[in-house]
Amino acid sequence: MDAAKLVVKARPGVVGGKFEEKRPLRERIELPVKRHVFINRDSHPDADIYVAIHEAKDLPATVPDYQVPHCHNTDEFYYFIGNNPDLSGLEGQIIFEGKVHKIVSPACIYIPTGTVHEYKVTRGAGTVTVLFRSRGYTHEDCKPDSSKGERDFGKYAGYIFTPDVRPTTEIKYHTDAAPGVRYVFVDGKLKPEAGFYTVVRSVANVEATQANYVDKHRHNCDTYHISIGSGPDLTGLTVEFVVEDEKVVAESPVGVHIPAGTPHSQRIVGGSGHFFNFVPKSNYNDGLM
Repeated sequence: MDAAKLVVKARPGVVGGKFEEKRPLRERIELPVKRHVFINRDSHPDADIYVAIHEAKDLPATVPDYQVPHCHNTDEFYYFIGNNPDLSGLEGQIIFEGKVHKIVSPACIYIPTGTVHEYKVTRGAGTVTVLFRSRGYTHEDCKPDSSKGERDFGKYAGYIFTPDVRPTTEIKYHTDAAPGVRYVFVDGKLKPEAGFYTVVRSVANVEATQANYVDKHRHNCDTYHISIGSGPDLTGLTVEFVVEDEKVVAESPVGVHIPAGTPHSQRIVGGSGHFFNFVPKSNYNDGLM
């Protein structure tokens, strides 16, 4: 297996490539965030998710609305991460069915299929990772139902939740020799109906002498990773991937697709930033072979 085709550098989020993205933006609006595309049909042709990052910094005092109300044909997730060591420092809002809900990092936002919404960052600095469960996502402009937004306000508020800090050893083949802090953003405990798992490992000043902390293992489903550093344009984090018997050392920002059944492991070997693990299961261990 050619590991270099699975570990791919992120690219600027501009219109282009074979598969043009249709996005729910207001006309003649200048985005206050910088987009980076990590996993899509151009970079990873066999991957079944889409992942991009909106990088926020130097925001204006008042951030204009830049999305229109819309819904998708698949579930969507936002992962709000601020630039402070505890992942605080970024704020935003999401409007579900015409009603505003505040977001304070760190936070996960779950947007079920068909839910009418629009979002924006409002204050601070950090990143919003945007994930669609299906790479063939589409969007449709929708008129919000404000009476529904009012009636179901509590339900929609429950789509925004704070990640857990948990030990690495709660999942198989991983040890507490791992660096940094492990944040579980979504799984079967935090949001059972989402049917999805995301963990973010936040690290600072990792050195090349970092011990191995993940044994080689396989999944019964495709799995995915992204790495982002704390340097300019998300540089500054180095990760070593072993796919079957091939080793690849990758500098952030990168997106990774591990096909089902593929033996693999990974290890952060330098720098500062965040490393994401995405598994389309409610619980990580349910995806293991």
